[in-house]
Amino acid sequence: MKKLILFSFIFGAFACKTIPKEQEITVGSGGGFANLWQSYTIKSSGEILYRSNKTDSVKVITKLTKAQTKEFFSAIKKIRLDSLTQYETGNMNYYIAFSEGKKFSYKTQWTNPKSVSDSIKTFYHSVLEKINK
Repeated sequence: MKKLILFSFIFGAFACKTIPKEQEITVGSGGGFANLWQSYTIKSSGEILYRSNKTDSVKVITKLTKAQTKEFFSAIKKIRLDSLTQYETGNMNYYIAFSEGKKFSYKTQWTNPKSVSDSIKTFYHSVLEKINK
């Protein structure tokens, strides 16, 4: 019985693992003739920040539920940005970045949608879809 309780406690501790406070996911796009850039950053708290070099400001536009936040952070880890080396530049660029303060920062950037994996495109569009609801 004691082993069962101990196992339940240990399993529960890992199941409720929180996202480190400094972790964030950013998706963005920009370039073109006007060189306008915009990005959306998902904070570990669930807040989504919008940045644009047009206004040079940052504003909170919405907040995700804890479940939605965990879903995005779980999905970004499955993509394994740390193993990607893609960094294309062109007229219009799209990117995904995942970072934790100074501990790590991974980014992939593309111009041609055919040159990036389906998992990257799916993740990118799922973030934008969630924001635009």
